[in-house]
Amino acid sequence: MEKILYVTDAVKLNRECLEFACYLCNLTHSRLTGVFLENREMELRSKEYIQELAGTPAVPGGRLEDQKELYRDDCIQRFQHICECSGINSTTHIVPGQPLAEVVKESRYADLIVIDASSSFSWQPESTPTAFVREVLKQSECPVVVAPESFDGIREIIFAYNGSNAAMFAIKQFTYLFPQLRHHTVKVLCVTGEGMPLKGDEAKLKEWLNDHYEDVAFNVVEDNNIRAGLLENLFARDKAFVVMGAFGRTALGELFIPNPAETVVKLITQPLFISHS
Repeated sequence: MEKILYVTDAVKLNRECLEFACYLCNLTHSRLTGVFLENREMELRSKEYIQELAGTPAVPGGRLEDQKELYRDDCIQRFQHICECSGINSTTHIVPGQPLAEVVKESRYADLIVIDASSSFSWQPESTPTAFVREVLKQSECPVVVAPESFDGIREIIFAYNGSNAAMFAIKQFTYLFPQLRHHTVKVLCVTGEGMPLKGDEAKLKEWLNDHYEDVAFNVVEDNNIRAGLLENLFARDKAFVVMGAFGRTALGELFIPNPAETVVKLITQPLFISHS
């Protein structure tokens, strides 16, 4: 992996999300590109919108455009400072226009996106994941990692597997992007209905995983409420990196209604890797 995108509102920098992105860059020896999104339509409506996002008082008598540039430049300087202190090579893209369309365009030429689940460009208060983040997860043309609110290292990798093509694709994408994690413990979490066999070829999956990881274990859970069974077993984990396939498209999105990935993003505190074919 060479290029990781850190996606942020141009006037609101999430330090915890950025520090997690820096951790991934150090792990994979990747460059970090800060994508600073400017929602021109919303910004031009209200000076209070920018001041609220930035969390700073207004500049007396200042023009809206000048204040926006001041807050944006401060965020970029903090981004560069944190990257420099973390030993990360970085670059910045200031992106005006429609935030979602611009992120999707950037994703086509990137290896990975790191985003905060609360990132929003809405006037209204939103729960997590926000509408913007849900659309990024659906439309991104590279895998996405939803950063945790706080991070204290990785002890194990959890692959949520339901036998689908999308689940296997996500496992492969994660493995190819993070070969540095091959020494970590891997837990394959499979939730099936009571008395129902696991879909897919378990023997071939075990063979593939053992070729790529040193310590692999399967946890097959029978629960007719598959979404609840999935969440219950994810809640019990600590210092885990969770990997899931698809978001609102196929596979997991069709098997579980409502979409389990959305609930996982909302409720768990571990970093979450989502990829779809």
